[in-house]
Amino acid sequence: MAQQVISKNRIDSLLKLTINASEEDKVTLYEKISGLYQGRNNDSIFYYANLALESANKDKSDISFSNAFKSLGNAYAFKFDYTHALEYFLKSKEYCKKANNKSKIIDIQILIGKSYKNLKRFSEAIDSYKETYEVAKEIDDFKNEGFLLFEIANVYYDINDLNKALEYAIKSANIFITNNIEIGKASAYNFIGYVHMALKNNDLAEEYCEKAYSLYLKENDLKGLSITLNNLGVLYNTNKNNQKAIEFYSKSLVYAKQQNDDDAISTAMNNIGMIYVEMGQIEKGLKYYFESQEYSIKLFDKSGYINTFNNIAAAYLQAGNLQKADEYVNKALPFARKLTDLTYIQECYQILSKIYSMKGMFNKAFEYKSLQLAYNDSLYTRQQTSSILEMQTRFETVAKEKEIQLLKKDKEIGTLEVERHKSFQKYLVIFSILLLLLITVIIFSLRVKRKNNLLLSVKNRELEQINKKLIDSEQNLIELNATKDKFFSIIAHDLKNPFNALLGFSQLLERNYDTYTKAEIKEYINVIYESSQSLFKLLDNLLQWSRTQTGSITYNPEFFELLPAIKQEITYLQFYADKKKIAIKIAVDGTISAFADKNIISTVIRNLVNNAIKFTNSNGRVEIRAAETINEIEVSIADTGVGIDADDLEKLFQLSNSISNKGTANEEGTGLGLLLCKEFIERNGGRIWANSNKGKGSTFYFTLPKKTSN
Repeated sequence: MAQQVISKNRIDSLLKLTINASEEDKVTLYEKISGLYQGRNNDSIFYYANLALESANKDKSDISFSNAFKSLGNAYAFKFDYTHALEYFLKSKEYCKKANNKSKIIDIQILIGKSYKNLKRFSEAIDSYKETYEVAKEIDDFKNEGFLLFEIANVYYDINDLNKALEYAIKSANIFITNNIEIGKASAYNFIGYVHMALKNNDLAEEYCEKAYSLYLKENDLKGLSITLNNLGVLYNTNKNNQKAIEFYSKSLVYAKQQNDDDAISTAMNNIGMIYVEMGQIEKGLKYYFESQEYSIKLFDKSGYINTFNNIAAAYLQAGNLQKADEYVNKALPFARKLTDLTYIQECYQILSKIYSMKGMFNKAFEYKSLQLAYNDSLYTRQQTSSILEMQTRFETVAKEKEIQLLKKDKEIGTLEVERHKSFQKYLVIFSILLLLLITVIIFSLRVKRKNNLLLSVKNRELEQINKKLIDSEQNLIELNATKDKFFSIIAHDLKNPFNALLGFSQLLERNYDTYTKAEIKEYINVIYESSQSLFKLLDNLLQWSRTQTGSITYNPEFFELLPAIKQEITYLQFYADKKKIAIKIAVDGTISAFADKNIISTVIRNLVNNAIKFTNSNGRVEIRAAETINEIEVSIADTGVGIDADDLEKLFQLSNSISNKGTANEEGTGLGLLLCKEFIERNGGRIWANSNKGKGSTFYFTLPKKTSN
C-alpha cells in the first residue's frame, strides 16, 4: 500500500509541473507519468503517451518526437503487442538519428532488439544488438557494451545455441570486470551459471551462481538475490537434494517479499509447494500452492494460474482425493484451452485420464488418454518445427557474418577506386601547372605519370582477382544454402519416426507399466530398442559425414590384408543376417592386400553389407568378392534383394538427391550411408559405383589402391 501512495504522490507532482512547462518538457513529463501507470492502469498508460505525442507535434523537435514515440512503444510492449511496439520504436530511432543523440540511439535500439526477440525474429534481434554495441564502443559506454553482449547471449540461449550463449556471456562478464561494474558482473555470472545448468555442468553452474549471489549481496540488490537463490534451488532440486532446494527457495521468497515482487513470490511459493509434494507432505505443499495461486490471480498471470491449478490437482490425486483433483483440473482446463501453449492442456488431459482410471471408469480414462497423446504429437511437431527454425536462425546468422565480410571487401574496393580517381585528378592538376612552367619539369611529370599508370594497372589486376573471388564466394554460399536445406530435410524426416516411437512407447511404459502383461512390455521394449538402433545409426553416420566435411578425420593409410578386415565386419553384422535368414558368402583370396586407411575402409564395408542385408528378403544371399588388377583392388558386394530403380541409381551418391527407403523388414534408413562411403573411398584414392536389376538385386563396387610389399 505504501508503494501505491508514493506512486500516486509522484504522479500528482509531475502533473502540477506540466501546467507551466514548455512543450518539450511536457513530452518528458508525460512520458514519465505513462511509465508510472505501468502495472496499474492500461488506459492511463496510453492516455499520457498520446499526450506526449500531442506536445511533440507542437514542439516539432526531433528529441520530443523520439521521446513520444518511445513512450507509445513502451505502452504497446506492456500489452505484449510487440508488433506495434516495434513500429513506434523504429519511428523513435529515426528521430534519434536526426538529433544525432547516440545515448538515446542506444536506449531505443535496445528496445528494438527486445521487440525482435519477443517476436521470435532472432536473427534481426542479434543484428540490432550488434549494431548498438558498435555505437556504445564509439562513445566508451562500457556499461551498455557489456549489457548488449549479455542480451546477445540471451538470444542465443533462446535459439538453443548454448555454446554461443556462453561465449557472449563470458565476453560480457569480461567487460564488466575490466570496468568494475559489479551489478553487471553479477548478472553475467548468474546467466553463465544458468547456461551451465542447461549444459548439465552442475558443478560449474553452482560455482557461478554462488559468485553472483556474493556480488548481489555486496550490492544489496534484492531482485538479483531472489533470482540467483531461485536458480540455486532449481539446481539442488535437479540433484534430488530436496532440503537444500527448500532452503534456497525459502531465501528467495524472503527477498522477493522485501521488494514486493509478486511474480517472484508466486514462483518461489510454487517451487516450495512442488518440493513438499514430492516429499509426500501433501498438506504442506498444498498450502504453498494456494498462496502462490493468490499472487497469480493478482498478476493476471494465466499461465501461472493454470500451472498452479494443475499442480494442486496432481497433489490431490497423489493423496487419493479424486473429487478435489477433478475439481481443480476442471478449473484449469477452460483457461488452458484459450492459450497457445499446448503443454498445459496436455497436462490437464493427463490428470483427468489418471482420475478416471483410478475411479474404474476406463472408457473415460481412455478418452482423455487419447486426447493427451494427440496433444503430445502436436507438441512434438511444434518442437521439431522450433528446432528447425533455431537451426535456420543459426545458419542465417553465420551467413550474415560472411555477407558482412564480403561488404567490407566491397568497401575496400570502393576505397581503392576513389583513391585512384583522386590520384588521377591530383596528377592532372600538377601536370597542368608544370606545363606552364618549364619543359623539363613537364618531362619529369610525364615520367611520374607513366610510373603511376603502371601501379594503377597492377591495382586493376588485383581488383579483378578480388572480384573473381567474390563471385566464387557468392556461388559457394548459394550451393551451401541448397545443401543446408536438403541436410535439414533429411534430419527432420529421419529423426521423426524413431523419436515418435521412443517418446510414445517409453511414455506408455512409464505410465502404465503395472497394467501391461510381460509380453506387452517385451514387445514395447523391442520397439524402443529397434528405434534406438535406428537413431544410433543415423547419428553415427551424421557424425562421420560431418567429420569428413570439416576435415577432422585423420587419414592413416597402411598396407593390410583385405580378407581379415571383411571377416571382422561380417562378425558384427551376422546377427542381423541370421535374423532374416540371409546367407553371407565371402569369395576373397587371402593373399589380396590393399594400401588404404584400414578403419575407414572397414566403415565402408560395414555400411555396404548392412545395406545389402537390409534390402534383401528372408532366405536371400549376400556375396562379397575381390579381384586384383595391375594398379588396384576391385571389391564387389552383391545381394539378391529388391533392386534399385534406374532413375534412383544415378542419385545414390548425391546429397542434393539423397534417397532414404525402408528395408524389406521395415528397417529405417538415413540416406547418408552411401554419401559417407563415397567420401571415404575417394579419400583413399578409389572409385565407387553400383549396378542393379529391379527385383533381382544390386551390386556395389569400389576400388582401392594396391601397393607391393617390397
